[in-house]
Amino acid sequence: MKKRWIILLLLALIAIIPAFHFSKASAETEVKISFDYQRQSTIASNQIALWVEDEKGHAVRTLLATSFTAGRRGYRNREMSLENWVAAAQPDRMDEATLDAISSATPSTDHLEYIWDLTDDQGDPVPAGNYLIRLEGTLYWESSVLYTAHFHTETPSAGELEMDIERSQPDNHENETMIQNVTMSFSKPTSSLPTEPGYRAFAGYLRGAGRT
Repeated sequence: MKKRWIILLLLALIAIIPAFHFSKASAETEVKISFDYQRQSTIASNQIALWVEDEKGHAVRTLLATSFTAGRRGYRNREMSLENWVAAAQPDRMDEATLDAISSATPSTDHLEYIWDLTDDQGDPVPAGNYLIRLEGTLYWESSVLYTAHFHTETPSAGELEMDIERSQPDNHENETMIQNVTMSFSKPTSSLPTEPGYRAFAGYLRGAGRT
């Protein structure tokens, strides 16, 4: 009789564990942004920004902003440099330490990947809702490209996000190969069941106890 009560207690505990695990797993939803970058040899080019905006158009997370525009505040002298990111992030309101933290050196030619883990610039989870994921490139002086994907935190299934592409000067082909093959996709946990070794051992013990 005592053993039966122990088994019932273990069953109750094992029913509770997945709920805790699911809460943790939900926070592991992430958006991956990848693209091919080709560094250009001209001036007034090679500027990239990747950020997330809320529904009000405010940048909640900057994943990438090249150092000329961000860290060195080059947008003040070259207003066309990443002008969409500047409008959303408002770097004039940031101190030097904050700008330094989000700015990056201009990358070399490569395939680049970035992950947004649904947190803001302070590392806090963003509220549920609609967001815009944006990738901007200053191609050559006033010529720029902007990729935009719409994302909702409660989207039920994982997959690739549809994107809108805007060119400020569609007929200007200078440096148009700077950013290519852009994809934005998100993933969600496939199961709410725990997979940690301790849980598996615990479940194995329970199955063994049920057979005795």
